[in-house]
Amino acid sequence: MTMNLNRLLQAVLCAVALLGMPAFAQTFKMPCEVEATIPAAEDVKIKPQKVVIEIQSMGKNIFLKMNGPEPYTLIANSLATEEFTGKNLTTAKEMGAFRKHKVTGAESEIRIEQATVIVSAYHDTTYMGKKVRINITGPCSVPR
Repeated sequence: MTMNLNRLLQAVLCAVALLGMPAFAQTFKMPCEVEATIPAAEDVKIKPQKVVIEIQSMGKNIFLKMNGPEPYTLIANSLATEEFTGKNLTTAKEMGAFRKHKVTGAESEIRIEQATVIVSAYHDTTYMGKKVRINITGPCSVPR
């Protein structure tokens, strides 16, 4: 009887430990060489940069994050929250996500074409007191 009680206690503790752990999604990192343009300000030159795109998938949601110096930092995901709407743009030919702030209307989007591994992205920001859209594009390499 004591042996069965010990085993039951061990099983319960193991289940509590496993269920109490947060679910982590593996992050896939992809380096890219990108350049940005501001269509509304054609005379503005933005220096090309190396960035890293982080890709995560949890359930039906996709999370894409471009890490780099400003203005090469943006987030797009399919998760809908109180502040943002999101949309998964993934198809057979590309992976992507779109995010829009419900109050300000600021949008961001990241798409990665599967065949060429070229990223195209945009995000809304303020430049010299005006709301502008920054377009970002460039090739990425898949880490081996």
